[in-house]
Amino acid sequence: MNFGKSDSPNRSSGLLIPTLIGIAILLVIGGFLISQLTDWLFATQASAEAEQIDELFRVFLGIGGGLFLLVQGLLLYSVIRFRKRKGDESDGPTIHGNVALELTWTAIPSVVVLVLVIYSYQVWSDIRAPKDNEMVVHGIGARYAWTFEYTDDRVDETISSNTLHTYVGRPVRMVLDAQDVIHSFWVPAMRIKQDLMPGRTTEISFTPTQAGRYRVVCAELCGAGHGQMWAWIEVYEDEETYLASFADPAVERILNPPEDPAELGRQVIQSYACTGCHVLDDLDWQGVTGPSLNNVGDTASRRIPGYTAEEYLYESVYYSGAFIVAGYDNVMPQYQPDDPDGPNYMPVEDVRAIVAYLCTLTDDGESACDLENLDAIIEADQQ
Repeated sequence: MNFGKSDSPNRSSGLLIPTLIGIAILLVIGGFLISQLTDWLFATQASAEAEQIDELFRVFLGIGGGLFLLVQGLLLYSVIRFRKRKGDESDGPTIHGNVALELTWTAIPSVVVLVLVIYSYQVWSDIRAPKDNEMVVHGIGARYAWTFEYTDDRVDETISSNTLHTYVGRPVRMVLDAQDVIHSFWVPAMRIKQDLMPGRTTEISFTPTQAGRYRVVCAELCGAGHGQMWAWIEVYEDEETYLASFADPAVERILNPPEDPAELGRQVIQSYACTGCHVLDDLDWQGVTGPSLNNVGDTASRRIPGYTAEEYLYESVYYSGAFIVAGYDNVMPQYQPDDPDGPNYMPVEDVRAIVAYLCTLTDDGESACDLENLDAIIEADQQ
């Protein structure tokens, strides 16, 4: 019985090289077509880094697509070519190893991997390298919210908000710290992702190329409120539009805080991690791990006998373990007023404003607290 031997060996040898070249061309074309799926698979490309990373992924997908077609093609060919024939009950031929083939399928992947390593390192180095005129932003991750602190060259005061404002073409360097557990700063449209670890500062950079509003999410499971931990990056078309945004009432309130302590507190509380834990209709918070703050001004004075509303709220904010509402665990950060560079820093001015705002969360909208007594409590506590 003849097992695969050709009656025309010279003719078969003559067709082998053209056939292999034809297959190689088809694999290259197939891999290229598969690589073009990158734009369809990914989100909007909104940064210079996204362009580099997408191009790198396109190369990976093209090579992987070509290998996929090769393997599947060989499987399909083998299933058809070497299928069991009707009436054939004989054993298959004994086939020994082919040294040339084994060297080939070892050498080619090794070269491909080496090229991809060099290319990947080049892209990584480019997106991590410092750039001119960088806007340095301190990003703070805490269960369960993002806070951005930065000072623009033309603005004297530090902006603290859960929305980062920048514009097309302005490089941004994020200096990231975690206040409690590991978080991960991920902006899909920018193709940037960087872990935040307690006790260690990490950095990531991006340069916006497209105006829009882009979502920041946490890509590291950090607790029950993980799904609520998100913020925004607002990218303006140009520097002029960016500067004009400072006239927006929301930004104006940050740069020129209101004199009314309750209004100031309403603004200040949004720069802390409260949004991911509590329910508060006034600010559209939908947290899941902390008690509701709706009408907390009314309920504060009734929580603990002998405590005024302002005393209860002050201690609840500054000393998270002082009072635990039934049904909830003590997972709130322990804020401190002494070390601005330490974790969970909250200056006394902020806690006063926050308590003043919480006191107004009542059925009738009137404050349930005595702010002069609040000042006395704060003064006594700081001595």
